[in-house]
Amino acid sequence: EDTAIRQMFEAVKQQFAAKAGDKDISLSLCDTDLCAMCDAKWTVEALGNIVDNAIKYTPCGGNIQIKAEQYSFFVRINISDNGIGIEKEEIPKIFGRFYRSLSVADQPGVGIGLFLAREIIQAQKGYIKVASEPEKGSTFSVFLPVSKQQ
Repeated sequence: EDTAIRQMFEAVKQQFAAKAGDKDISLSLCDTDLCAMCDAKWTVEALGNIVDNAIKYTPCGGNIQIKAEQYSFFVRINISDNGIGIEKEEIPKIFGRFYRSLSVADQPGVGIGLFLAREIIQAQKGYIKVASEPEKGSTFSVFLPVSKQQ
C-alpha cells in the first residue's frame, strides 16, 4: 500500500538509535515527503537489517545516513556508512543465505540479514544495489515502486 517513507525512517531510527549511540555513531535521516508502494512492516524489517549491518561494520564515531529520492518508477532509499566497506569480489556473495566474509568472522551474526532484506524487497517488486569501497564505506540502495499518488 501507499507508505510514507518518513514513517519507515523514523521506525528504523527508533529501533537502532540506542545501538548506534553505544558506538557513538551518528544515524541521520534526511527529511522526505516521498511515498512508496510497499508493506511498511516488512520494509522496515529489510531496512533495519541493512542499518544493523551498517552499525556493526562502522567504527566508533562513524556516520550512517539514510535518504530517499524519487525516480520515474522507483523511490530510491540510500543507506550509506563510512565503515569497513566490502571487497568488490564479495559484493555478489553478500546476499547469499548464511554468507559471512572471512574478514568479519570475529563479528556476531549468521549471515541471514542481507539475504532476508533482498527477499523482502524483491517480493514487493523492488531491488537492492550496493556500492562499496574497502576502508571507505558502503551504500546500499533499496528501490521500491513509486506511489501511484505522486
